[in-house]
Amino acid sequence: MSKRLDVLIFGATGYTGQYVVEEMARKAKQFRFKWGVAGRTANKLKQSLEEASNVTGIENLASNIDMIIANVTNQQSLVDMCGHTKVLLNCVGPYRHYGEPVVQACLQARTHYIDICGEPQFLETIQLQYDGQAKENEIAIVGSCGFDSLVADLGVEMIRQECETNNIDIALIESFFVINYSTPSVSRGVIHFATWESAVYGLSQAYRLQSIRRKLFPQKLPYANYKMKSKSFTKTTVNGKSFWTIPFIGSDKSVVQRSQYFNYTVLNKKPIRFLPYFQLSSFTAVVKVIFYGLIFSLFTKFKLGMRLLLQFPRFFSAGLVTTEGPTRHDCEQASFKMTFVTHTENKQKLIHEFAGMDPGYIGTSKLSIACAIMLLQESDRLPTKGGVFTPATAFGRTSLMKFLETEGFSFTKK
Repeated sequence: MSKRLDVLIFGATGYTGQYVVEEMARKAKQFRFKWGVAGRTANKLKQSLEEASNVTGIENLASNIDMIIANVTNQQSLVDMCGHTKVLLNCVGPYRHYGEPVVQACLQARTHYIDICGEPQFLETIQLQYDGQAKENEIAIVGSCGFDSLVADLGVEMIRQECETNNIDIALIESFFVINYSTPSVSRGVIHFATWESAVYGLSQAYRLQSIRRKLFPQKLPYANYKMKSKSFTKTTVNGKSFWTIPFIGSDKSVVQRSQYFNYTVLNKKPIRFLPYFQLSSFTAVVKVIFYGLIFSLFTKFKLGMRLLLQFPRFFSAGLVTTEGPTRHDCEQASFKMTFVTHTENKQKLIHEFAGMDPGYIGTSKLSIACAIMLLQESDRLPTKGGVFTPATAFGRTSLMKFLETEGFSFTKK
């Protein structure tokens, strides 16, 4: 194991992978890690490292960093790739198509695995099928270590720990997410096509989740008997600020639910109901989201509709999604805030805020690399020696939040 690299980034030539490579270069210099990149084509890997040198100012990455050729269609190449590293960070999506062979290779090579997946079906399938083998091999498999869904999951866990320390019983937690840009417009959308592609396939197969969850969650969680009216498509006020809300349709709710199930069934902790929302500035924005959301949902029901969604992402997303992805400048102008409203059983409210830079790409690169660092430096703080974990169950007892606060994120009580 000592001859292995510390971290290997698979999918280094992708859009998000490029940001991850750049962040890894910075952290490797700071922590003196040995690291490498992996993908299908040596020339593209070299170009990725050269771009990282240009952006970070760290010279000669293309000549100093290991490059490993691997392909998801060649299982042995994946096993060989995983055998070169202690931690593999997988950036190759959609994970429903390409993720499982990489997880299998990590288990065979006894290599810790991290990804930035936001696809509930993949994440839950991996836990259902490979948790036992991961425990047996003492390997950590940790999905959703980017913005999807580390921010929500870790935020809820930090609040749970705070309330536990202060003997406060939590009834439920709501979250309200908003992304802001310091410039009035973006030139190339705000979402890369790969994220859109994952969403199209994810919604088209969402009906499969019910059968997976019956097996994954055989025990019903005893949530607090606390009635809360849904805030979907309504105007609400938090901490003196009013805004419109819609359900947050990402993976946050499913990932947090998995953490709560683990906390209850393994750690004997009281489970917390979690309701995530997306924050919008006007009723017009709500109507627009409903309109495009209904079209998106309808078109994922049949093959021609899916083909159209994938062929014309900019049109069907009102310009938010492009095949090129947002420019680096636009990413640098973005920031996010997730506000958590905790309702206690004695009818009190607690408000916390998790904030940071562009969540999708710059933020995701920092979050995922931070998780890799935790696996390298604090693996003794995992709840068990191996298994398939959520970010909160894997890193809730580590110094991850403190580390993120040195990286431009903040988690504060209001």
